[in-house]
Amino acid sequence: MPLETGKTISCDVLVIGSGGAGLRAAIAAKSTGADVVMASKLNIGKTSNTYISKGVMATLGFGPAEDNIDKYIDDTLKVGRFLNDRAMVEAIARQQENETAFLQQCGAAFAMDGDKPMLLHIPGHQYPRHLVAANWRGSDIVFPLKHFAAKQGVVFEEHLFVSSILSSDGRVSGACGITTDGRFITILAPAVVLATGGYSQIFMNTNNVPGITGDGQALCYELGLPLKDMEFVQFYPTAMGRRGSRLLLNEKLLAQDGVSLKNQAGENIIKKYGFDDFLTVTRDLLAQIMMRETVKGIVVLDLTHMPSGIDKQLSHLLPASYWKGEKRFQVVPTAHFCMGGAITDDYGQTPLAGLFAAGEIAAGAHGANRLGGNSLSEIFSMGSISGSCAAVQTKTPQKPNVIKSLADNERYRIDQQFSSRGTDSDELLSNLKQVMWHKAGILRHRAHLEQALQMLENPWPDIRVRTPAELIKSLELYNMRLIATAVCKAALMRTESRGSHFRTDFSIEDNDNWLKNIIIHKTESGMTCKAQPASSVHPD
Repeated sequence: MPLETGKTISCDVLVIGSGGAGLRAAIAAKSTGADVVMASKLNIGKTSNTYISKGVMATLGFGPAEDNIDKYIDDTLKVGRFLNDRAMVEAIARQQENETAFLQQCGAAFAMDGDKPMLLHIPGHQYPRHLVAANWRGSDIVFPLKHFAAKQGVVFEEHLFVSSILSSDGRVSGACGITTDGRFITILAPAVVLATGGYSQIFMNTNNVPGITGDGQALCYELGLPLKDMEFVQFYPTAMGRRGSRLLLNEKLLAQDGVSLKNQAGENIIKKYGFDDFLTVTRDLLAQIMMRETVKGIVVLDLTHMPSGIDKQLSHLLPASYWKGEKRFQVVPTAHFCMGGAITDDYGQTPLAGLFAAGEIAAGAHGANRLGGNSLSEIFSMGSISGSCAAVQTKTPQKPNVIKSLADNERYRIDQQFSSRGTDSDELLSNLKQVMWHKAGILRHRAHLEQALQMLENPWPDIRVRTPAELIKSLELYNMRLIATAVCKAALMRTESRGSHFRTDFSIEDNDNWLKNIIIHKTESGMTCKAQPASSVHPD
């Protein structure tokens, strides 16, 4: 079933991805007068991690007078275990306050404490510096941004899966994609911003929305662009659902008297592992404890003895069934955020001229681990910066004949994917996610990582592709397999534990040998890894 020939679109700036980073980049580019198209494989805004977030965002300018940019940078580098791109962290810190004002201008509402914004104090930060959406919902931020973008004239192209980035003469030329109804679309653009998010869907347990499959990272890799820090994935310790689809915020709930995490034997697992104070247990350590316990049996978050009245104060965090009498909730750890991705400078520019990346698709801001509340800070700050910079690229002349040839080649490649025979991609995807969770997830070991790599690198059966929907699922699976391979190779190379990366066979952080970032390259011989010294300086 070959694809139908669809339209060819021309614009100044193409934004791929439609969460907070993509919307902010599109608005920033449009504000310069550029023609902007936003392409999303799902519904714009609503099917993003920004939308399902709690709307918690670190920012400066509202907290204590003694708080400042330097202290924020210090906190971010410390949690990132000094593998961050310091220049990018500084750029985010400088931009934060502007972004908060802009979001309010768009109509985003934040929770208030009297006539001032309410500030949260999140572990890892020296001071309270977190705003929170008025109803603890990311949608309170995303929808105003989407409406503002539409009002400004950003063109939305939904249900368009981008299969390749077009480039010639060392710079980007546009992109090709497939719609869910089977049309092949070409978009000509001298500047492209990737804002496709992370790759948490490669794991069996994740709270990420379904489309977070590493597409942007895979697009960069196929262009020959390097990836960085792919081994670093943040796992949240406590999530509901069989596959950890909804977070239960342990930072708030476990801080309450009488609330505990209990294993199948009824033991308080915090105390079992030798901790008297919950606040001394980092998110990573708690995820490791949870993984050790959940392989033995269920773990529950027990709210039975939470003091009266506290539940009303925390009502926005509690499941609906709590109010029907349920006080014990089964919880599992879940893949939450990816620190690895495309390498960019502090303007979001990748090594390919005209191609930018912003948000979770880009590495650098978080190093080995993300500090709480820094996700939204990064996506809005870097979205704004990269969108503005991309708009400057619009004067570059295009070569229509060269681009048409590139698009024709991509069309031919995609058409060859159709086949009435083969294995259902869902079966292969399920196996990939299980292997990545159990062999390359929270607790890692050389033998397990090698087993995962063997599964990923061995020949796979042909995939049955009869419809456009099956085609898109097959291409997503290809991306996920590629990115899973990168994660395993980097995790195997890093023979230490650092940040969110924990090796049971190398359980100590090794600053003498591993204050380095691991860079993934595509070469003629396949995927290769190389370690290079980090740009941040570890304090003596």
